[in-house]
Amino acid sequence: MGPTSKNKLKPMIDPRDFCLNLSNSGINFFAGVPDSLLIDICSFVDHNFPKTNHQITANEGSAVGLGIGYFLATQKIPLIYMQNSGLGNATNPLISLADRKVYSIPMILMIGWRGQPEVSDEPQHLKQGLITKDLLRVMDIPFKIFSKDTNRSSMEEELSELVKCCSDHRAPVALLIKKGTFNPYKPNKKKND
Repeated sequence: MGPTSKNKLKPMIDPRDFCLNLSNSGINFFAGVPDSLLIDICSFVDHNFPKTNHQITANEGSAVGLGIGYFLATQKIPLIYMQNSGLGNATNPLISLADRKVYSIPMILMIGWRGQPEVSDEPQHLKQGLITKDLLRVMDIPFKIFSKDTNRSSMEEELSELVKCCSDHRAPVALLIKKGTFNPYKPNKKKND
């Protein structure tokens, strides 16, 4: 193993395992705005779930709105994905509609944590990265953090805790995703219709 390969991030979570855990918890609807940190999950969902179960939206607020509509129609928890810079756009529907003090809509937010402290990133992500956890706390959204060090067992346990919290409190919860969390996903078949 050469010196450069030691420094590479070694992702620990397989997108298939992650999505299987979500499916086993009854979560099989996804909406959001793609982010490079979430590309492998989005690709897996795109290739393995029906088109109607994966909606790419124009912005994060629309994704949250779509998730709200999905829950009201089905009583099933949606997963809404975004980059952390999208929290600004999603704040209004999260606070004025989904919050447990308003309409109490459960959903899981999967957020790519760009500008994460102590990780090199583009200048436009740095401030957002510093305040992401604080924003979630201010909005009273419980969260877990997944990283390259998250193994399958802890992923299953923490996802289960988040889904239970989301369901019990009928409110949004979040999963902050650090860079390098997921194994690469390479589809070996054509997309689902």
